[in-house]
Amino acid sequence: MDKERTWEPLYRSAPPGWSTHPRKAMLMTPMLVLIGGIFAFAVPTLVAAFFQLAFFNPPVSNNWAPHSASAEHGRSIYLSNGCVYCHSGYTRPQDVRIGLYYTYSRVSLPGDFATSDEAPNIWGTARIGPDLSQEGGLHPDDWERAHFSDARFVSPLSIMPRFSFLSDQDVDDLIAFVQQRGGKSALVKTAGEMVAKEAQLDVENMLPPPSMSEAEALTVADVAKGVNMGAFGRPTTPPDVGGGGIAAHDKFLLNMVDRGYWLMDNPLPVTKDNLIRGRVIFQDRCIGCHGPGGGGVSLAGRFLRPLPAPFTAEDDASGAPDASEGDFYYRVLRGIKGTAMENFGTRLRVDDVWRVVMFLKTIPNGGLQADVVPTPDMYIQWKPPQELLDYISTEAPLEKSPAYEDVEKSNDPFLLEAHRIMNGMSPEDSFEIPTFGEVSLQVLRDKIEQIYNQMLDQAWNDFNARGGHPVPPESQKTIPPDLTKELR
Repeated sequence: MDKERTWEPLYRSAPPGWSTHPRKAMLMTPMLVLIGGIFAFAVPTLVAAFFQLAFFNPPVSNNWAPHSASAEHGRSIYLSNGCVYCHSGYTRPQDVRIGLYYTYSRVSLPGDFATSDEAPNIWGTARIGPDLSQEGGLHPDDWERAHFSDARFVSPLSIMPRFSFLSDQDVDDLIAFVQQRGGKSALVKTAGEMVAKEAQLDVENMLPPPSMSEAEALTVADVAKGVNMGAFGRPTTPPDVGGGGIAAHDKFLLNMVDRGYWLMDNPLPVTKDNLIRGRVIFQDRCIGCHGPGGGGVSLAGRFLRPLPAPFTAEDDASGAPDASEGDFYYRVLRGIKGTAMENFGTRLRVDDVWRVVMFLKTIPNGGLQADVVPTPDMYIQWKPPQELLDYISTEAPLEKSPAYEDVEKSNDPFLLEAHRIMNGMSPEDSFEIPTFGEVSLQVLRDKIEQIYNQMLDQAWNDFNARGGHPVPPESQKTIPPDLTKELR
C-alpha cells in the first residue's frame, strides 16, 4: 500500500473530491494605492500647513513687541545663515519647569508670532543649541559680540561655527535681533543689562588693574592688539576710599549678591577629589573668559567690559569683602547683570558649583598650573574683613526686611528687574558711586523704564515705517510685560 502511494505529492491544494480554492486577487489596485497615498499625504498637509496659514490669525499677546529696523535686518541674517537649524524659537510648558534661573522664563503663546515680523516663522525643531525665543537680555551685547566672533571664546565646549566673516554692522544687527527675542520681557531685561553695565563700568574704573605675571601681561598686549590695561579705563593704583569702612565699589559688588550668601561657607569638605572635579569644570566652562591661568586674560577679553574677574590674588581670595565662597557660589549659579558672567544654574549640579568655587581658592597657589594637581593644602580659607562685619551690623543686616519681601511680591516689571541687578538691596538702601550717581532700587527702576520706553517707541515706529501688519491697537503698546514674576 505504501509503495503504491509514493508517487503522490506530499502537499495537496485541496482534499480529494474538493474543488480548489479560487484564485486570489489584489483587492487594492495600483490606482487605488496611488489615490490613497495622495489622500493620506494631502490631509495632514492641509491641516498642519495650509489651514494654519489660512486661519491662524490670533491677536497679538500682551507681551508682543515689534522689531526695530536693525533687529529686522538681523532676523534676515539669522535665517540666511541657517541658525534656525540648531536653535528652536518657542518655549514649551515643560521647558519652564525644567529651565530655572531665567533660561526659559515664560511659555510661548500664539500671539507672540502673530504679525509680519514673525513670517516666515523660525520656530525650528532641533535644540542642538539652546532655545532662543527668550534670549533677549540674558547676556550683554559685548558677550554676544564675542560669541558671534567665536563661540569658544565664551563657551569652550560650544560646537557653534564662527561668524567672524560677518561685517560689524551685520553683527550689530544680529545682536539687536537676539536681544529683542522675547518681546516686551526681553526689552525689560535688555534695559536692565544696559543700566547694570553703566554702573559696572563706573565701578571698574575705581579698581586697580589685576595683578598678573609678565607672561600674562604680554598676552594682554597681544590679545588687545598692543593696548595696555590702562587703556581699559582702570587706574594704575587703587583709589583712595578715605574715611575707613567699606568702599563704595565694594558695596556695589556685594549688593549684587543676595545677603544670605555674604558670609556663607562651602558645605563640601576640602578634599583632593572635590578640587580636581572643580578644576575640570573650570577648564571646561570658565577659561574662555577667565583665561587658562585664571587671571582674567583671555581672547574673550578683547570684547568684554568690565574685564573678566581674576582669581590669582591671594589677598582677594583670603579677605576681599565680596570673595566669600557664598558670594562666588551665587555668581556662578545666577550670573551677574551687566557682565559676561552668565548663570550656570541650569547646566551644573549644585554640588559641582560648590566644587568650582572651592577650586577657585587654590588658583593663587598654583591650582591651575599644567603640571600641578590641586590639593587641600593649596586651599585658601576666606575670612570676613572687619569692614564687612561693620557694614553688616550697621547698614546691611543679613535678615531680609519686610520691604525686601514686598519687592519679591511686586507686579512692577521694572522694579523686579532692578532687584535682579542688586539682589542684596532692600528698597530703603541707597549709596553713591562716581559718575553713575545714586544706586537704589528706585533709581535703577526708573532708568530701566526710561530705556525700555525708548526701545519700544523706536521698534513701534520702525514697524509702522516698514508697513508691518496687522497693526496692533495702540493700547497694546501700553500693556506692561506679562508674567513679570518670571523675570527673576
